[in-house]
Amino acid sequence: MTVAARAVRSPLTLAVLSLLNEGPRHPYEMQTLIRQRQVRDVVRMRGGSLYDAIARLGKAGLIEATGTSREGARPERTVYAITEKGRAELFSLLREYVGARAEEYPVFPAGLAHAGHLSPAEMAELLRSRADELSTVIDGVDADLRSAREAGIPRGVMLETEYAQAVRRAELDWLRGVLADLESGELEWIGAEEA
Repeated sequence: MTVAARAVRSPLTLAVLSLLNEGPRHPYEMQTLIRQRQVRDVVRMRGGSLYDAIARLGKAGLIEATGTSREGARPERTVYAITEKGRAELFSLLREYVGARAEEYPVFPAGLAHAGHLSPAEMAELLRSRADELSTVIDGVDADLRSAREAGIPRGVMLETEYAQAVRRAELDWLRGVLADLESGELEWIGAEEA
């Protein structure tokens, strides 16, 4: 697969095509829905990445501009719709992402693989900090999920957020267990006494 093809077959592409499969939208509306539905937890978006993705998808013939809209004194916004080719790509991505297990290489496990270079005290401090931060995120997302349910957002569009919460909770439980074992001395540590 070429770099250009990989750039089009991304989680952000999946998000854009999915939103447009629901109906034509302008980029600002897509951005708002991505935020409301917590999709930003599973899609990396920076600065103008949504607009860049829209340009790539248009060039690839997966979406097309269908007109413009204007609300009040706001500037005119281009409205996009999914094409048949885009709909085929959406379902191809969905089948690939949901049906096939992918090897992912997140940084936390990579750090754990080499954590033995840290002292037990520093490792405990880092794990405690990570657990505290994770606990705060879990509480915030729980509140967002409650708000989404109260707003009538269908559970089907929040499944990725539920999954991410389950993974966060499992990680938090694991972190607390490792911390307890590290602090009690039950976890045999090979690291330096002081790094």
